[in-house]
Amino acid sequence: MINNLWQAFCLDGTLEIIEVNQGFPLIKVNNAHATATISLYGGQLLTFKPHTQKEPIIWLSKKAIFSKNKAIRGGIPICWPWFGAFEQHAFLEQELEQEPVFDSNIDTNSLPAHGYARISHWQIQATQVMPDGGTKIILSLPRDKIKPPYHLLARYYNCDLELTIIINQELKLELKTINRGQSIIPISQALHSYFTVSDIHNVEISGLEQSIYIDKLNAGKSSKQSSVLKFTAETDRVYLDSQQAVLLSDPGFERGIEVSKTDSLSTIIWNPWQEKTAQMNDMGETAWLNMVCIEPANVLHNQSSLSPGQSLKLSCQIHVDDA
Repeated sequence: MINNLWQAFCLDGTLEIIEVNQGFPLIKVNNAHATATISLYGGQLLTFKPHTQKEPIIWLSKKAIFSKNKAIRGGIPICWPWFGAFEQHAFLEQELEQEPVFDSNIDTNSLPAHGYARISHWQIQATQVMPDGGTKIILSLPRDKIKPPYHLLARYYNCDLELTIIINQELKLELKTINRGQSIIPISQALHSYFTVSDIHNVEISGLEQSIYIDKLNAGKSSKQSSVLKFTAETDRVYLDSQQAVLLSDPGFERGIEVSKTDSLSTIIWNPWQEKTAQMNDMGETAWLNMVCIEPANVLHNQSSLSPGQSLKLSCQIHVDDA
């Protein structure tokens, strides 16, 4: 498979395809502006580092596990078609009564958090050298390529996915969902972006002031962000009706990372802190000190309803400035 991908999609001097574990191909990019790594498992950008930066922009756990049905810790996982725990949407209820979606030994309560896109194998559609020396990669997840046990559920979501990644001095991602079925489909989604920071205690996030957020660590209660966000404990918040860009200021690395977005009404901020990190076998004991998630999303009451034949996009752009 690697040989076929190499012949079809490699770009001389800037893009190659390797295999990290058997069955886990990686796209490696080293162009005039930046380096990056993308996993076909999950359609997931794993690393991004402009040549002007000493430290990576996108964080990948040193203990990341490449294993079937397990999400890769770090990078930018694709949360789709649901975010968080699976909820049996109304459009599925009638179908589920007529025909079981899963084998009898699989319970919907055991479905993976954040959907099946991030634990499915994606395909390369195209690779291209941009006029400015950047690299464009288009991946796809056709509904008829979803493998068991999620292939039957994919019949009911009945959507194709396409992910465009542009690697330049900036990083751009666009996730496109196309409804190929005959029913209106609810879609929750997020670009679950992990960012590298020098020390979580010393960074701050601006741009969310006056936004209402749901605090998942406080029984889902809503609050208003009154000032810039600083970190003193585990944080897991969904900022709703939030379309604006946010800025991650990191004096330790002497830089600011701007995360702007399009067609996104929610922003999720997450850091697991020390206690929760200790429960994760793919994080590392002190990993929480050097990462934070800023996730463009459409979740909760910002989720989308996709009509038959309609397409839906979720985009983000990541830009780095020296402080």
